[in-house]
Amino acid sequence: MNVAPMPLAAEPSRPLHVRLARAIGPRWRPVAFAGACALVATAFRDGVPDNDPASLARAIGRATGGVVQPQDVRWEPSGGALSDLAFGRFALVLSSETAGSPRDVWRVRVRLTPEGHPLAVTGAHDLTQTPLGDDHALVVRGTRAAFATFAYGQEQSVSELELSGEGAQNQADTKLDRFTAAITNLQNTGTLDGVGRVDVGFDSPGERVGLALDDPSPSCSGLSARACGPTLAIVLADPNGERHASLDYERADLAQPVAGMHVEAARHLPKRFIFWAVDTVRAVTGPAPIAWLEEKVFALRDELKQATFKREGAQDELATSAPQVLGATELGDDAAWPPADVPSIWKSAERGEGKWKAYAPAWMRKFATGAPPAFFTTFVRPDEERPYAHVLLVAMDTRQLDLDMEAGTEDPKPLTGQHGPGRLPRDPAILTRVVAAFNGAFKTEHGQYGMMVHKRVLLPPQPSAATVIVLQDGRSGFGTWGKTTSVGGLLGIPDDTIVSFRQNLDALVDGNDVNPTKRALWGYTLPGTTMQTERSGLCVTRAGHVMYAWGDDVSATALGKAMRSAGCDYAMHLDMNPHHTGFLFMTIHELRGHDYKSEALTPLMEMSTDRYIEYAPKDFFYVTMRDPTPASLAGAAWTADPGTQPAPAWSPGIWSAKVGDVTVTSIDADRALFRIVAGTAEPDAKTGSQPTHELAPDDKKRVVMSLGLGVSSERRPRGLVVAGKRVLPIADTDGVAALLADKDGHLAIVPSSDPSLAQPGIDATALPLILAGAETDRASLPFSHKGSATHAALGVTRDGRVLVARGDVDSAKPLATALKLAGCSLHRAGTPDPPVARDRESTLFVLGVAMKPRSFHFHAR
Repeated sequence: MNVAPMPLAAEPSRPLHVRLARAIGPRWRPVAFAGACALVATAFRDGVPDNDPASLARAIGRATGGVVQPQDVRWEPSGGALSDLAFGRFALVLSSETAGSPRDVWRVRVRLTPEGHPLAVTGAHDLTQTPLGDDHALVVRGTRAAFATFAYGQEQSVSELELSGEGAQNQADTKLDRFTAAITNLQNTGTLDGVGRVDVGFDSPGERVGLALDDPSPSCSGLSARACGPTLAIVLADPNGERHASLDYERADLAQPVAGMHVEAARHLPKRFIFWAVDTVRAVTGPAPIAWLEEKVFALRDELKQATFKREGAQDELATSAPQVLGATELGDDAAWPPADVPSIWKSAERGEGKWKAYAPAWMRKFATGAPPAFFTTFVRPDEERPYAHVLLVAMDTRQLDLDMEAGTEDPKPLTGQHGPGRLPRDPAILTRVVAAFNGAFKTEHGQYGMMVHKRVLLPPQPSAATVIVLQDGRSGFGTWGKTTSVGGLLGIPDDTIVSFRQNLDALVDGNDVNPTKRALWGYTLPGTTMQTERSGLCVTRAGHVMYAWGDDVSATALGKAMRSAGCDYAMHLDMNPHHTGFLFMTIHELRGHDYKSEALTPLMEMSTDRYIEYAPKDFFYVTMRDPTPASLAGAAWTADPGTQPAPAWSPGIWSAKVGDVTVTSIDADRALFRIVAGTAEPDAKTGSQPTHELAPDDKKRVVMSLGLGVSSERRPRGLVVAGKRVLPIADTDGVAALLADKDGHLAIVPSSDPSLAQPGIDATALPLILAGAETDRASLPFSHKGSATHAALGVTRDGRVLVARGDVDSAKPLATALKLAGCSLHRAGTPDPPVARDRESTLFVLGVAMKPRSFHFHAR
């Protein structure tokens, strides 16, 4: 329930001044009277001129620097008449920058007279700081409050606050940490104990939300007021109905699980004193003084290092010319893995410099038997002026690994809704596949660079910023965002396929260019300076693998040169400065009992090996061992299909599963090309086109499967195009679709009237349509055969996989139920029933393709 503004009740039998006089005693009454007069005079000097809600709302608006409506003020519990007069009573308010703009939840102090009339607003603290999210539905009961956040036309999240303090959410252990946490709390919330917070996020945002803080359960009797606070009831509505939930604040969980809702408790993590001091001072003075101090400190350190290097007589000469770096353009089965060694720019290379070494300890999780190590490491010396400066490189095989990201508990500071969890996902299917994690990008205040995590936008994308994207199919892309703030926009990538993205600064490497935009500032440094400090970066190679780069004494330019020399085609700068950067290898079996292993790339990285497993204040990337198994199919278990697999054999590209009497075969679209060849028994349509009845000689060597497509009848030819030649015309007929293999070998099912059937170089044939997104009446049509016979159907999934269902059935319905779309017999290379080069019926051939790396350089267009 809402708690509206109300005057405070005074003892009716005696006025307050009488009770105070009796309590103080005659000796101190003059002093107390003078102090009270001064206090009231001060209060009225900056006070509320009129004793009404509208006047109070205007005064609060001035304190918050925005607009507050009278109905958006909620009082917290009173500290007593004297406390409310001397120090003020807390209230939660909704304040917007301008009338009608998104609101934030603010906490303000208001001094009150003994009768409860407002005197002055003495402090204001923005608790949410979400300028793109409209906080609303604010309710307060006792020391608990709750509100919802609305953004992008939908309800994004619900938050519950504990106004009495953070409690166990404050994870400070030492006296120093507790002291710094108290100062931060005072700065941010107005009290030393701070404000606790638990967020309920929505995987599927709703259109409307209802909140109510109800009376605590009777079973709470005997428990503390905090542990037995009111229950938060949540109702989330959308066109499909309502979802009801009840939040248990102390457990930070829902009383009963609700699909699409997840709970995360806030964490106040301790900071190293130097970082706490910098952030605290920066909040007061702004970033410029801190940048000046950092530049002076790091410049002095750099001068001392160079002087020491020269004094010790160390010598090293540059090579006469920088080595040319070539990218892989023709990928064999090894997919350019491991990467080629990196030549040194120095005449005398250090031991191991540029030589890739596998990182594969016994405890590290492996992809599959026979697979090469997924990680390789080396170092290079890219700085022509500092031969001692090393940049460490970690190469990651994206055939085996997937890249993902997560937001920190503090950064990025979301412009809408809750902060990130700051730790690896707790889903066992993800957590047990994590093999590495490393730092993300800059703090929000250092550029407001965009981030979206699993479709939730924390910060909107910035045009022309260097960006890493993750797609629905697990691939990752690197490139410069287009000149738009929409998700997808001018990237040439559909909006709905981008799951996550992170941005930072401009491109550090683009093609052969280091710093192509000629950016002067890489981090918040003084104009004209280039700070030598810890820096990190992330890039995609020309072959499509991902690399992480780290140096403890490098400039941004040197970092970029290191990544370019290693074959990177696009690179972005990540975070910088000590304690903010680092790369951890890890294998997690179970968090309970600390059954996991985590190890830093180098002891020089000053971070805990539990970072990212527990809680991290800043965003980070994590790497998982890829699961090549197709998506579940009605609970059926997928196994690698027997027979010849596309290279490499250690990662199957063809899988099979049994669904009732039907066998389903799944083909990874990235591992196959498709060709349609005319059968010798096809009727002659007298079109003058004479199709070839066999594959090209080179294609014959790559066949891993063939599918018989049947033979058209003389009376009702179904249409056939081979290598762009129209053997039989494809008519626009109801109940018929076209199986289309384009000139690049990609397979699709399109309507028989689709314009793409007129493109040059395609293969296509018309087949009965039995399924189009959902089962149709045609799925129950019987085959022309009498009784049971072996039949097959073919379909394409949303993620591009090609599925084939086959079985001894007497109608199309079992096949349509098992997957999608029609066909006939199936032959597999490497089995007793192999494909043949020439057949009487038209045939779809599947050509095996060597697995390619799954990261790429995207270009805005």
